[in-house]
Amino acid sequence: MNIIEKLKSLNVEITPDIEKAFSGEFVSQHEVDKKQEKITEITKELEELKKTHTALGVELKNLKDNSPDVEEFNKKIAELSETLEKERKERAQKDEENRLGNIVSEFFEDKMFVNDITRDAIKSQLVAALNSDSARGKSISDLFDSIVKDSDGNLKPNILISEQEQELAKRRSGIVGNNINQNNGNKLTMAELMKLKNQNPSMDITPYLNQK
Repeated sequence: MNIIEKLKSLNVEITPDIEKAFSGEFVSQHEVDKKQEKITEITKELEELKKTHTALGVELKNLKDNSPDVEEFNKKIAELSETLEKERKERAQKDEENRLGNIVSEFFEDKMFVNDITRDAIKSQLVAALNSDSARGKSISDLFDSIVKDSDGNLKPNILISEQEQELAKRRSGIVGNNINQNNGNKLTMAELMKLKNQNPSMDITPYLNQK
């Protein structure tokens, strides 16, 4: 409130000198105290901000002085990520090879190889073929034939035992008591052939007389 207006409301005579001397606004002591409290509060907050700023500056300096090189740190992170991704891919590849290996083992159940080494080698080739882009649109039989057969469609030598040799191996098993999967060339000795002929008089043993 204006001071002059306040005096007039109190019926005080206002001379030109008084009006000139008290031309400002009237401010109570309460308002002065409130403004002083606000000033004190702002001053305190400003001091706190200064302290916080100083503390942050010190902390940033310590971080800069004591932290590892950022570029080296990022390099280590990249190397670790690459290693983890490589291990993940290798594990996935191993799991897929095991799955395909089981499929091939089932496929081989009715097949007889000349020996276990050959069987394992053909299995590895077939698993690799199944796991390659060349397997698209082809059956396991197609891929197997591409491995064990030549361009004319004939079986390559020294891989599979022919049906005739399988039958001979079965007969030999019945004579000498060996398991048909025991690889001894599956060639009958003369004594075994004679025994086989005695047991099966109608059997022609001529093809086996000149076995190498």
